[in-house]
Amino acid sequence: MDLSFYSFLFINILIITLLFKNADIISKKIGLNKKQDDQTPLVGGLGIFIFFILFNFYLFYFQKQLVIDYQFNILILISIIFIIGFFDDVFQLSYIKRLIFIYLIFVIFLKFTNFYIIDQLYFESINKTVLLGNFALYITPFFILLLLNSLNMADGINGNSGIIIISYLYLLYENNINLNLLVLSIIIPLILFLYFNLRNKIYLGDSGIYLLSSIIALYVINKYNTKSIMISCEEIFLIFLIPGLDMFRLFILRLLKKRNPFKGDNNHLHHLLLSKYDLKYTLLIYFILINWPNILYSSFKINILLLILTNIFIFILFVLYLQKLKKFS
Repeated sequence: MDLSFYSFLFINILIITLLFKNADIISKKIGLNKKQDDQTPLVGGLGIFIFFILFNFYLFYFQKQLVIDYQFNILILISIIFIIGFFDDVFQLSYIKRLIFIYLIFVIFLKFTNFYIIDQLYFESINKTVLLGNFALYITPFFILLLLNSLNMADGINGNSGIIIISYLYLLYENNINLNLLVLSIIIPLILFLYFNLRNKIYLGDSGIYLLSSIIALYVINKYNTKSIMISCEEIFLIFLIPGLDMFRLFILRLLKKRNPFKGDNNHLHHLLLSKYDLKYTLLIYFILINWPNILYSSFKINILLLILTNIFIFILFVLYLQKLKKFS
């Protein structure tokens, strides 16, 4: 990269920093803030989106470089998903309608960009590949929605969504220049966001969660469908295990109590941790739960099923212990 790239990077960082510092003014003008008692601006997603778009257009027009395959299709898709989240942050749209709309958008996108369709599932523990056939077009968006929803449910306290996304980027990182540029296009504004978020100045909002979830999902699919870098379903499951497991637990509990599974509460893992520990230790524990089995697997190739089952067991013990403490506090 030449000097012009670093100059652009500096200007882009300055723009996002000014946006975050003036979040209150921006949010009041467009209604981009938490409703009811909490008026914290939801500009985190907006800042990350602006940085991401400017970064990608700069690379294409001035460096003549594509960050990922089908770049313009990807940018259009991500922009639409971001806009849905943005409108929800402003107008509070129906959750079910949002998910259905996002699902249909991904189906249409995948219909015309089939490189991002997951057409087979490789399980390393049994060394078997399952072909999805004609169902692949409809199953792939479902996988993406699972990730989106798990991250949305984990975004309940300052810093949590940021450390989760950073963990994912670290665990998925590989020595590929194009994918590295994709990581750079979101990791810089994400770190800036965390700085302000941990000071309770801004929130990510659904726009940010939807944006980052879509990018992470497409990043994983890009890796998965690149045959020279085959990763297994178990590896992907292990990376996304903790937020996904917590989402599954909450859905089951809410259904058993005959409640809307999409209606929020304060029973998430991060809420339970925060009832016992301060924010610093809550984020640290969440970070460790996500990363420790993945680091062991990548470093020592320990049996992946053993790591998955061990982390599930640790998660269950943590939840039971914290629920017991909460009940008698």
